Amino acid sequence: MKKLPALLLGTFLLLSTHVREAFGIGIDTFKDVLRPENLPGVKTSSAGVETRISEILLFAINLILYASGSMAVLFLVIGGIRYITSFGDQEATDHAKKIIKYAVMGLLAVILSYALVTNIIDLVYKVAA
Repeated sequence: MKKLPALLLGTFLLLSTHVREAFGIGIDTFKDVLRPENLPGVKTSSAGVETRISEILLFAINLILYASGSMAVLFLVIGGIRYITSFGDQEATDHAKKIIKYAVMGLLAVILSYALVTNIIDLVYKVAA
């Protein structure tokens, strides 16, 4: 039973190579695929190094904020499920309440940090312009 995940993964990897060869799909097939405009490295303008660094920094900040917000919501859901399934056990209920409390605190911290970061970035761009 322990070998089943490895077996499935190996089968999937081998199958994907055979399917790719059968359809004649190579890495050169995807050179014209359009990427979303919000990813760094997509815009091919003649912007300066400072502009590119600020774009990448802004992308990284947004990525961290979105990921941490998603984790806070995930833990809020986990805490709610544990609270519902505690079945009156006081220790399990207290643990679930702690998870919910810290998840809400984390979500508030993410929201406030997002507001702070966007205000600072707006302030910096106003001063630079």
